[in-house]
Amino acid sequence: MKVLLLNPPSPEQLGSPLLGLQYVAASLLARGCEVRVIDAAARHFPYDSEWIAKEAESFAPRIIGVSLFTRWIWHAYGLVERLKKGSWLLVSGGAHATIRPEETLNHGFAVALTGEAEHGLTRVVDWLEGKDDVALIPGSVFRQSNGGIGYGPPSQFVERLDDLPPPYLAQSLFDPRWYDLSGRETAPGGILTSRGCPARCTFCANSVTGRSFRYRSAESVIDEINAWHEQCDLSYFPCWDDALTANPVRLMQLCGAIERDVRFPFSFGAITRANMVTPDLLRTMRRAGLIHVNFGVESGDDGILKAIKKGLRTDHVVRALEWAKEEGLATACNFMLGFPQETPVELERTLRFMERIAPMVDAFSTMGVVVPFPGTPIYDEYHFLHGFTNWWLRPEYSRYSPPPPAEDSDRFYRYYIDDANLELDFFHYSPETKPWIRECLRFKAEHNLKRMGLLPAVGVR
Repeated sequence: MKVLLLNPPSPEQLGSPLLGLQYVAASLLARGCEVRVIDAAARHFPYDSEWIAKEAESFAPRIIGVSLFTRWIWHAYGLVERLKKGSWLLVSGGAHATIRPEETLNHGFAVALTGEAEHGLTRVVDWLEGKDDVALIPGSVFRQSNGGIGYGPPSQFVERLDDLPPPYLAQSLFDPRWYDLSGRETAPGGILTSRGCPARCTFCANSVTGRSFRYRSAESVIDEINAWHEQCDLSYFPCWDDALTANPVRLMQLCGAIERDVRFPFSFGAITRANMVTPDLLRTMRRAGLIHVNFGVESGDDGILKAIKKGLRTDHVVRALEWAKEEGLATACNFMLGFPQETPVELERTLRFMERIAPMVDAFSTMGVVVPFPGTPIYDEYHFLHGFTNWWLRPEYSRYSPPPPAEDSDRFYRYYIDDANLELDFFHYSPETKPWIRECLRFKAEHNLKRMGLLPAVGVR
């Protein structure tokens, strides 16, 4: 069976394939499908929606599977308008389909797969071959013959991650010229050793991979690392795990296996929480190749951290940064600005905290103004009050301006210190609050630009 996987056009373009899309493609290949991928969100993808529609007609797939992300769903639905009259079965998946499956059906899809899609989409193939029933597929939401909406059993998370076909099997489906004009092989640039995050932050839905922490065996991870290196000559791997350090015993065992069995000079980066590391764990990770650690901080005010259920305090952040620097690691800190509970008082505390930790931070996250995504407590609590219900369906929330070239230092500076999401004004910030958000944005950006040697004299106040 022919299956076309489509990552729809996005103003925020990608420099490498999506790892999740490769997992789905690999599962279909292992099922015996003929698979084609069109990544219209790639940085150098040269075609428009009309070309995509013609390519779909030429390939004539039985299924078109589309990855949907809330931030740019308005653009995706525009493409689906061109595709929904075809003879194929339109299937939606990804974060937005998981949170708003009925909405995707109302915009032309026949089936939505909620949660992790590797098993669900292969079972859709079985259904079309007469070997399964869509109403029995966990996580399926589908258009019935009478026009109503049907529901399969609740979605199920993949418990045996080792059983998933490895993503590198699908690498050849992604045209390298979409990501690098030279045609150089471009891999996803990362690896997942686990799925799920037990945290319950109010700004995060985490509905696709869930709260249950599941992890791969060390042997499975090592095999993938070595295979990516042999196939694409990768030596540095960002770990995209949401909660890499959630099980420290398991992680230490994985680090030992990396030291023993990886067949090349291996290095990696990690994202984690400041209260989920210890000196021993960071030391073990550094010996295995860790060179960069990114801490999700979000706020420099302990009251805000409690309000957003972050589960840590600012003293945890200071301690973790000190430990990381003692191990010689590069560090980054993510901050979010403009929580609805924030006033100038809390934002000033965040600014002072950033100033305090700046000597231990190599990079701060850029931008970071809070966007209330559907499925999060922060959306559910505030969308009616502030009038942003279903904001993703409005074109004014779907605009994006690409950054100017770094060589144009003045324009690049002005772009880099700003965040267009502030102008969307989701939470109707007071005239006193907005300047403090901008001041925090400016501080983060100027810290980074100075480290990169790109801070123009005109930008220094």
